[in-house]
This record gives sequence, structure tokens and C-alpha cells, in this order.
Amino acid sequence: MNQLRVAVIGTGIIGTTLARRFVEAGHAVTIGTRTPARNDADDLTARTGASLATVEDALETADAVVWAINGAAMAEAIPAHAALLKDKTVIDATNNIGAPDMNSVGLIAEHAPAAQIYRAFNSLGWENFDDAQYGDIPGDLLYTGPEGPAQTTAETLIAATGLRPVRVGDNDKVTIVDNLATLWFALAFGQGMGRNLGFKILTR
Repeated sequence: MNQLRVAVIGTGIIGTTLARRFVEAGHAVTIGTRTPARNDADDLTARTGASLATVEDALETADAVVWAINGAAMAEAIPAHAALLKDKTVIDATNNIGAPDMNSVGLIAEHAPAAQIYRAFNSLGWENFDDAQYGDIPGDLLYTGPEGPAQTTAETLIAATGLRPVRVGDNDKVTIVDNLATLWFALAFGQGMGRNLGFKILTR
């Protein structure tokens, strides 16, 4: 696929790690933030290779959008920016821990029905996006979303991290991907396996 224009919304460890990996894969990345003139702006751009802009400006110029903010903030952020999501590939990487729905797929679909919505990057830690290799074996990232041209965009961004994209189905299967996030937390922390835990789907 040709170079994508990607907006990563969020300046936390997930968002900045994904932004850096997308840049390393040759995509043009803008990190959207409420305060682009922040004190650490130079550090952020140096670490990621991405440019920094307001959320509105980042969304305006993007082909694909990755939401990587606090999951609880999506209830305000999506309605405020829904018009700029029309006809774009939109990836929900947020986790609203403790809420009835961990994901914001339904919220995005309600306010931006013309967007092509995917659920990805929520079921692993940032370490998996930073280094997806387990010896000679790349990890997998399970995701949901519609088939079609936008699927290629979503899988291109997943593959940019070194992970193999594995589609579970359309977004009616989104709870399966969310349950993987719960499993990751249970194993990484509850069972003490550590944050470098990954998943691999094996078939014959």
C-alpha cells in the first residue's frame, strides 16, 4: 500500500509507540493533541518522527485515524469531532475499563456512521507494539471490522508494528477482542507473566 496519512489521537505511551512504528513503516503521521504547543512537543516529535497538531487539524488531513486516548474521554471526544471522521478508516484502540462497554465502536458508529470502524491495538501492551517478535515468531493482533478496502488500511497499520493481523469478524464480534484484553491483564499481571505477553493463533 502507498503511504498513508495517519492521525494518532493521544500522546500516551500507546499512541506515541504506534505513531513511531507507523513512521518507521513509511507513513505520514500526525499526533493530535489539545495542546500542540506543549512543553514536551520537541521531545515528542523527536521520539516519534511524527508531527504535532490540534486534534481537528490532525483529523482533517488524515486517511486513517487511531484513537488512543483514555477510554472514558471518548464520550466527549467522538461527538465533538464526528464530522471529521466521515469516510475515514477509524481504529478504536481505547479501553474504558469498568464501563459496560470497554470499547467505543458503537459510539463512533452512532456519531460517524460513514466511517469505516475497526477495533484493534487494545488487547496488548505497548511493549508488543514496540517489539512484536518472540524469538523468530511474530505475535498476532486480533481485530474486528468490516471487509473491504478499509480493511487493507487497518491491516497495513497493524502490520507496521510487526504484528500479524488476524480478523475475528465484523464488529458484532468486538466483545471477543475486548475479552482478549481482559485475558492479557489476567495473565500479564494476575499470573505474573509480565507485560511482554503476546498471543499467537496456530492453524494446520
